[in-house]
Amino acid sequence: MKYKIFVLLGLMTFLGSCTKDFEEVNVNPNAPAIVPLDYLLSQSALLLAGSAGDPGYKSWRANFIYAGCIMQQMASVEVGFYRGTVYTFQGDLSAAYFESSYPNSIKNLVNLIDLASKDAKDVNVLSMARILRVVETSFLTDLYGDVPYSEAGKGFISKINSPKYDPQQAIYMDMLKELDEASKAFNPASYKPTTADFVYGGDLDKWKRGANSLMLRIAMRMQKADATNAQAWAKKAIDAGIMASNDDSFTIKMDKTGAGNNSNANSWNLGAGRKIADGNNIQWAKTFIDMMKARKDPRLPVVAALKNGDRSVDKQIGIPSGTDATTLTSLPEKNLDNYSRAAPNMYVLSNPYFIMTYAESQLLKAEAIERGWATGDAKAAFEAGQVAAILQLNAYGGTLTDADAKAYSAANPYPSGTLDAKLEAIQTENWLINGSVLNHMEAWADWRRTGFPKLVPVNYPGNETNGQIPRRLRYPQSEVGVNENITEAITRQGGDTFMTKIWWDK
Repeated sequence: MKYKIFVLLGLMTFLGSCTKDFEEVNVNPNAPAIVPLDYLLSQSALLLAGSAGDPGYKSWRANFIYAGCIMQQMASVEVGFYRGTVYTFQGDLSAAYFESSYPNSIKNLVNLIDLASKDAKDVNVLSMARILRVVETSFLTDLYGDVPYSEAGKGFISKINSPKYDPQQAIYMDMLKELDEASKAFNPASYKPTTADFVYGGDLDKWKRGANSLMLRIAMRMQKADATNAQAWAKKAIDAGIMASNDDSFTIKMDKTGAGNNSNANSWNLGAGRKIADGNNIQWAKTFIDMMKARKDPRLPVVAALKNGDRSVDKQIGIPSGTDATTLTSLPEKNLDNYSRAAPNMYVLSNPYFIMTYAESQLLKAEAIERGWATGDAKAAFEAGQVAAILQLNAYGGTLTDADAKAYSAANPYPSGTLDAKLEAIQTENWLINGSVLNHMEAWADWRRTGFPKLVPVNYPGNETNGQIPRRLRYPQSEVGVNENITEAITRQGGDTFMTKIWWDK
């Protein structure tokens, strides 16, 4: 209890406003003590999940309103707000992750990296901060493409108020370098921030395996754009050692943060504080529910329920993507109460925020083996991923067993056919994993890279993609008048539209 009070007192200081006290920390004439670095590290982890002071911003808008609905994992008949389900644009919704991340998460991490780099004893805090910065940057660049990176967050430190937009290829190569260097720099003889580390509690070996797994994810993302580097970095990651069990999954452990008293948890988990999932607001999509039923997925009654709390598998139905309040009346079931939504255990504030799971790392390993980029048994890695994905849901209050996981694996075996057939099996599992742990942004990135699972696009009147699934989010409109470097980025990358493909999306 004491350590929670200690951390919460520090977080209250920093979470009062988005950027409060940054100047005071930076101009402190004394060498930074370990306590402020711990506070900054804790805040950095929380800001990955959401924006302090605004539970409806950042992750909520990018992850649910757009990515979750685009990927047909979530759906809503409120198409004027949940625009991802019908591929339409609203500036503040599309821009939210960008506009929130830079003055909050990125600024905080750049500040922490600068402070922690001043004393060798803080090397472990420094390495954690570098890895967290890669996590945040990877979400940003996968959502928008070319973004500020090398000069981002340096308004105070270097007086750079209009950072350049780095090409995504350069960002990717530097993220891989950062993960490699940060992982190797961990030093068990130096200070370990066990209380302030909401990811692994100061366990450096887990941090290394987590960093290597993130390296594998990023490497595989480059598969079509730069196969040579993709292969080299995927092999490096696997050889160095990726996650070994569900205990290694890269999560922000909200139960260590006093999450019931902070607004960040609301941004990612379905708005527990505002009862969003408890009402008929955003619910599971038909594509997601139908696939889980067809595959006899034991996660279904863990993640889905009707409004009255009924979790019976046969009663779960998803909203067809593209359905609005008018077209709902033409469906056999017209009452939204009888459509599946996230079960109550899914939006408990203290639930972990999943960034990358052990299950995903095993599925990516299976793909790397199939491509000849790593040695091993692809089928065994695939099955390990399946089993881990089922058991992972116990973190959300499930009571799934080894027998449940093995039965699911047996019902959905690894194919023996073509590479495409194997990739479809692998990425379908990843789509289900990231949907069930509410990491829809990752599901969208996986889909853009592989095209799996095969989704039927929505062609809603007035959509902005000509009835095609969007490839990215649009930049904030405010950037045009604030940072002239956006013009170069748009010229280099292509028009600022939903359909402009980012570098690795071939």
